[in-house]
Amino acid sequence: MPQSTLTTWLNKPQTVKQSPTPPSSREHTKNPDVSEHSSGSSTSNALPINVELRACTHDDVSSLKRLTSLLLPIPYPDKFYKEIVEDPLTNNITLLAVWHDDPAMIGKQKGRLVGAIRCRLLAHPQGEPSASNHDKPMLYLSTLAILSPYRTHGIACHMLQILTKRAVEAYGVSQVGAHVWEANAEGLGWYRKRGFREVGREANYYRRLDPQGAIVVQRDVGVMDLLPK
Repeated sequence: MPQSTLTTWLNKPQTVKQSPTPPSSREHTKNPDVSEHSSGSSTSNALPINVELRACTHDDVSSLKRLTSLLLPIPYPDKFYKEIVEDPLTNNITLLAVWHDDPAMIGKQKGRLVGAIRCRLLAHPQGEPSASNHDKPMLYLSTLAILSPYRTHGIACHMLQILTKRAVEAYGVSQVGAHVWEANAEGLGWYRKRGFREVGREANYYRRLDPQGAIVVQRDVGVMDLLPK
């Protein structure tokens, strides 16, 4: 989902500061590189048994920094990572995908970090307001990154499903949104296949990229987001 310059990141729409206590469970967007390249990204596919989805801890920060620096064109400040591990809300809507060559070692060994989603709650969703979502926050995907060799396993889909369901139940979100680099046709297609629609465009959003524009995508949440996957 979205990436931006430091200035843009610091001036995002107002973030929700007060919210219900996050659930205690610990499950766990370069935007130009978010897509998964085959039908393996379908939500109907089971998550490989090698993949552990879990929360981010202090021990994961260095690996997360390497992942984002490798896949995302924008450097993030230390505050970006500090919030993930120190702010309960941010930690609750951040999810890591860890690959274990031997599934029996899940929970016993650290594994290999292969993907991550870091979200925020926005108090005032972008796009067209409606009576149903006017007072409800949006789950905004700040970063979504999956290492290329692992993009055919549906990992991003599963992470998005988990975080959407969690955000609906814990914070009452009505929408999910992101920015997509305007030249990232593959990434935009990924979102469209998952029910996102274009609601706007922002010039000069990705100031380190050429072209610099971003497409704002959103989708409303619904009953299907609350069903077990």
